[in-house]
Amino acid sequence: MKAVAGLVAAVLGAVVLGAVLVVDASQAPSGSGRITVDAKSAGTPVPPRLYGIFYEEINHAGDGGLYGELVRNRGFEDANLPPTCTRDGNFIVPPRTPHFDTGKPNDWRLRWDVEEPHPSWTLALTPGGDASVELTADNPLTDATPHSLSVNVRRIGANGHAAIVNSGYWGIGVKAGEEYRLSFWARSTVDLTNAISATLEPVTWAPEAAGARPLPLAKAVAVATAPTIAPGPGWKRYSATMRATTTDAKGRLALTLPIGTTQLDMVSLFPAKTFKNRPNGLRPELAQVVADLKPGFVRGPGGCFAEGITIESRPQWKRSLGPIETRPGTYSPWGYWSTDGFGFHEFLQFSEDIGADALWVVNVGVSCSFRSGTFLPDSDVPGLIQDTLDAIEYATGPATSKWGAVRAKNGHPQPFPLKYIEIGNEQQGARYGQRVADFYKAIKARYPQMKVALSSWIAGLDRRAIDAVGPIDIIDEHAYKALNWSIENFDSFAAYKREAWELYIGEFATNAGVGRGNWAAAIGDAAYMMSVEKNTDLIKMASYAPLLENVNHRDWEVNMIHFDSSRIFPRATYYVQKLFAEHLPAVNLKTAVEYTPNNNKAIDGRVGVGTWNTAAEFRDIRVERGGKTVYQSDFSTAAGGWSSPAQNAQGGRGTWAAQDGAFRQSSNAIAFSFLDASNAADTTITLRARKISGAEGFLVFGGMVDGRRVQWNVAGWGNTQSAIQAGDSIVGRAVRGGIDPGRWYDLRLEVRGRTVRGYLDGTLLNEATYPRIDTVLAIAGRDDRTGELIIKALNTGPDAAAMTFDLSSAPRVAATGTLTVLSAPNPLDENSFEAPSKIVPVTTPVTGLGRTFTKTLPPYSLSILRVGTR
Repeated sequence: MKAVAGLVAAVLGAVVLGAVLVVDASQAPSGSGRITVDAKSAGTPVPPRLYGIFYEEINHAGDGGLYGELVRNRGFEDANLPPTCTRDGNFIVPPRTPHFDTGKPNDWRLRWDVEEPHPSWTLALTPGGDASVELTADNPLTDATPHSLSVNVRRIGANGHAAIVNSGYWGIGVKAGEEYRLSFWARSTVDLTNAISATLEPVTWAPEAAGARPLPLAKAVAVATAPTIAPGPGWKRYSATMRATTTDAKGRLALTLPIGTTQLDMVSLFPAKTFKNRPNGLRPELAQVVADLKPGFVRGPGGCFAEGITIESRPQWKRSLGPIETRPGTYSPWGYWSTDGFGFHEFLQFSEDIGADALWVVNVGVSCSFRSGTFLPDSDVPGLIQDTLDAIEYATGPATSKWGAVRAKNGHPQPFPLKYIEIGNEQQGARYGQRVADFYKAIKARYPQMKVALSSWIAGLDRRAIDAVGPIDIIDEHAYKALNWSIENFDSFAAYKREAWELYIGEFATNAGVGRGNWAAAIGDAAYMMSVEKNTDLIKMASYAPLLENVNHRDWEVNMIHFDSSRIFPRATYYVQKLFAEHLPAVNLKTAVEYTPNNNKAIDGRVGVGTWNTAAEFRDIRVERGGKTVYQSDFSTAAGGWSSPAQNAQGGRGTWAAQDGAFRQSSNAIAFSFLDASNAADTTITLRARKISGAEGFLVFGGMVDGRRVQWNVAGWGNTQSAIQAGDSIVGRAVRGGIDPGRWYDLRLEVRGRTVRGYLDGTLLNEATYPRIDTVLAIAGRDDRTGELIIKALNTGPDAAAMTFDLSSAPRVAATGTLTVLSAPNPLDENSFEAPSKIVPVTTPVTGLGRTFTKTLPPYSLSILRVGTR
């Protein structure tokens, strides 16, 4: 999404950073209001599994993250190009075949920076030694892992060594006292009995150096063990257990080899302690952070990962079962190979282990629409449907069924909690809807209890697909929103038409205008979740995205849980998600909020003009207030009193000059210019404007509101529509239509309080009133288990809010309760590795409650009040 511009300005004595108002709360007067809860009339039931999680292999969420494997490129396949792709310099290029949506080839390509034939592996040779390594396809271990690393050690220096070293995923996190289990396969020209030693080396180790060698973190001698597969000729499996004596976040694995030629493959290292002590398991502390969210369901494996960059590179669940040596891996659309170690079985097992239902996304025969969009013909769809039926049977079928027997053989005779199947991800159009209909009919015929979802494009509801599918259980909408959108559009779901299907918000986040995430983003997420919870007659499930980020590889700007090889910190929004799940009512209760801020915070700030990828000129600019002209332009000689942002800031790329009596911006650029000594409050701005060239029309700026530009965008969005904006976000209704180049247009922008009207050639074109973003929002419900009222109140502004809680409709209200508050003094605050608990919930008992009472909500806070009514 287009990010909301960050601005720095002085407004009403406050500092505006980005689009949030930051003030000294200790000096700010309080707003006041009333929250009235109708405790008599039970509203809509709230699904007990309303909030879940979305897992995707993005940001190294799995490999290098949740999945416990510590060796990177364990199968020596990470230099492979994705299936059917070719390399063109530093890019990989998919086949130039027609796109599913357009029928024309897409020119998309992906950056490719892999230059080494065996990434993450190096040869360590002390002085006097002679050895070499190469990737080879000779004598493969299995078809799934066709390459191995051939190490030819010809000479070892005195008191030296020859070793291959793996650096892990930006270091191997080693903890003192913990055990680590190593396994690998080898074939050699020499006897390897007691010949390979394994060590975990500290970050200070310089393997090529002579002299004293630092003590390893852990060490062991590898011994031959029973094979887990039928390997290629000459291969043997080896293993070792190492106990660490020292902690190091940047450890490395070293295998010291004897003289001779040795092939190595599938080198794997796991902590002995995994989540729930599962073999091939998960990083326990990271899995526990996820489990603590108490999700009602888990959606996976994507996302874009479920689609692939080409249809040939899509994930295929059957290839992710069984021993790791038989899993060929999947190329993630986010630019790296996944081992498929966290495969279909592990996904189902993790869902069960954390008490969640599973939602599996299957490919509809189409690769990612935002990448190549390549697809399988309609004649291949029946095979995809059968593959989906097989997946359901694997997860839920009896152990006597074909695929249920495979599940039982893999250690789980009882069915897994697979409850949902989603067909495709972020696809669109009637053709997609028709394919989903075929899946739906086949699934319902065999598994009538299974709920089936259609994924509705990237934002909003795609009516073409919905109308084409016919009967469907669930529509999945994705909602990535800009800062303050969820506040300005609170309860937007109330306007949705209720139809036969349920709505699932499969991916949501406040992720534009918030940097890499901050407390303001979490406030936006809380407002969005309140809207979700208010409308559970329609919305039955919701999950934030993305969930996980290895900070060494960020594919998406804003993610919930950050980690590296040894540390973890959840962002503030993690605690929002956690609190909403922990304080989930059984039924909604009608809640009314009245709130009066401490002042009107009207629009003010500088007047300006601008362009967006367009060259244009402006003349006869006049600013009036109260019937008097306070500014009249004169561009006959110069443009004095006008200034533009810095060149590296948004709007700073233009070329402005007074020319032929007009103020001309002559570059097809994003360019702003502001009248320095001006204030747009309660003014009328008139001017004439003419487009010279470029993609769009004109911008007229009418000051600032809540830290964002008041912007009238005339003929924007590719010369297709006009709208009032707050920064780069539309406020009110856009109106279709464009403008012609070379023609002069009369523009008038009226600014009154927080309302703006834009007139084109004397006709009202756009009108909008800017909603307050410093407000109080609230919802309430009843916990039928405890009889408590649960009230969630969100103060989105910089002022404390003295709120009267009216519970007079309840037959009885306890005098005591509990109050949980999540807050930060500055909306730009966020947790970090250095301060992981900067923003965390605080729960305290409260007294003095009754049918009516007053509590003050801190600035920028989420407060959850539980009050007994029995």
